[in-house]
Amino acid sequence: MEHLQFVQWHSQETISKRLNKWLRSAPIWEAADKCNDKVKEFLHRTNSIERRLSAPLVVAILGGTGTGKSSLINALLGDRVVQDSKERPTTIEPILIAHSSIDISSLGKDDVISEEIELNKCNDNYSMVDLSGIRVKYLDNSVLKNMAVIDCPDPDTTEDTQLRESNLKRLRLVLPHCDLLIVTATQQKYRSRRVLDELSAAAAGVRLIFVQTHADSDRDIREDWRNILQGDYDTGQIFFIDSLTALKLQSEENEFLPKEFEEFRQLLTVSLNEEAALRIRRNNYFSLAEKLVNDCYEVITEHWVAVSRLRERISDERRRLGERMAERIRDELIRDKRLWESRLVGRVASQWGYSPFSLVLRIYQGLGWLLSGTLLFRARSPIQLAIWGTYAGIRSIKSWADKRKSKKVADNAIWNQWDEQKLRESALILAGYANDAKLPTEHCDPKFVIGEARKAGNAYVDNVSQELEGICDRLAGKNNKLWKRLLYEVLLCGMILFILIRPAKNFFYDTLIEPQTQMLGIDFYLVSCFWMIAWCSILLGIFIFWIRSGLEKEIRETSNSWQRLSALDLFFATIEKETIQIINYRNELDEIHQKIATINQQAEKLDKRIGRKKFADMTPKDKIN
Repeated sequence: MEHLQFVQWHSQETISKRLNKWLRSAPIWEAADKCNDKVKEFLHRTNSIERRLSAPLVVAILGGTGTGKSSLINALLGDRVVQDSKERPTTIEPILIAHSSIDISSLGKDDVISEEIELNKCNDNYSMVDLSGIRVKYLDNSVLKNMAVIDCPDPDTTEDTQLRESNLKRLRLVLPHCDLLIVTATQQKYRSRRVLDELSAAAAGVRLIFVQTHADSDRDIREDWRNILQGDYDTGQIFFIDSLTALKLQSEENEFLPKEFEEFRQLLTVSLNEEAALRIRRNNYFSLAEKLVNDCYEVITEHWVAVSRLRERISDERRRLGERMAERIRDELIRDKRLWESRLVGRVASQWGYSPFSLVLRIYQGLGWLLSGTLLFRARSPIQLAIWGTYAGIRSIKSWADKRKSKKVADNAIWNQWDEQKLRESALILAGYANDAKLPTEHCDPKFVIGEARKAGNAYVDNVSQELEGICDRLAGKNNKLWKRLLYEVLLCGMILFILIRPAKNFFYDTLIEPQTQMLGIDFYLVSCFWMIAWCSILLGIFIFWIRSGLEKEIRETSNSWQRLSALDLFFATIEKETIQIINYRNELDEIHQKIATINQQAEKLDKRIGRKKFADMTPKDKIN
């Protein structure tokens, strides 16, 4: 039993710690506030359960007026302990009946029934609980060895629950502190809506025993009663008892009591021993935990669709802004590719090493850089200025100060391309969605969003520059193939050889064999230089044509990914962080739910004659990524 008690305590301790952790991790969200209130209520209520592990079971009798609650208690105890009547309510306040050896304070320091009690143990004298109005009666009765019995007020006689002295008020103070609830009904009362409502409210944290009384005069309605209850309860065995007959036979010291009454008494007095009490309290704890999780799921589900819509809208706004910016950058890069051609030509030339055509490429690159610098000073496009500034800041071997300067120019230029009016529209739209999701809207304020846009602009510059770096690497690799290199080198070297062989033949051969042959003059060399430049220009033009077409194709293909650059995640990042906290909050609840389910599967089964409340699976099926 000590091992069972340790396992029970350890399991409850684990769930309590997880719930406290979940409580502390709650996001700023209306649904989380409601869940926190439920968790606090649960922890307060179950705190007394943990302290009562070794105390006797608290068994309450619940039923409508005239269902024989008091008579059932008298029959169970074998003596007329409480006043009973079929015609009118006799229990107008809770009555606690306990063994004279039981310390009432062991039933829970914070419990209603453990408030300051002035006790008089003489005969049938009752004592009043200071605030709650519960009376306590002590008996030297063996039936009470492992349990204390509470005769509850009738729930269907007083409607005003605000009155401190109402039966319902007293009843609702008692039921949360019970371990086992005996529910009585008769042929006339088993459909009572008020009793069913109070049972539903109290049944989450208790185990149930259903009893139909007045077996001497009523017909057996247990099957119909079971059908009414089966949607919400596992009823276990429903007993059919005539309390007055059972009490009379006991007073006559008759050994042969009615069969079902004897089974009922054996269940309470023998089967529910101290070890069974531990199991009942353990299962009650996890039933309450299961109800708590379902209640929290229900609250979260009410707001979940709105949170999902908010996240979808954040993605839509990011995509819209990203598409617009990617389109503008793509169009401007395609319209003026000269700023990137010279860099790409230089990359190819450096990979080719030293050769005649690579020398032509290096000369072109030098002219390209000079032209690019001139164009940069005359650039009217902030986007071109921004990307080139960052690109130059990353690739050049300038000093750190020059790099920061170019980066600053780039940041300011790209920021100006986020349309401020569009940003304000997006902020106002998201504020409406955040309000629907019951989240704070200050992170959707236009000024706050514009501040995030500045950070996004800085990151976007870096992302696009890295993408362009990748484009240059890919195109340089495509144009560095051996067959291409040989083709251009052969064509250029052929022209060079032609220009060199012609004057050499004229000087070394023609003038010696045929002295009358004139030597080639300076005009030949000028013409040769012209054709050499023209030939180099033709080869260079073909090379640049393929590079330019490849660059345009790569920019068009790669720009599609610019709509999803990681820099865009900085837009609305703070409000998105709030939704991520909500997702983590629900995921933690999922883990707690799974932990409770695992413990329940491993739990030792209780007596099948004892019923319990069913819990529908409220776990949300939709997931937010």
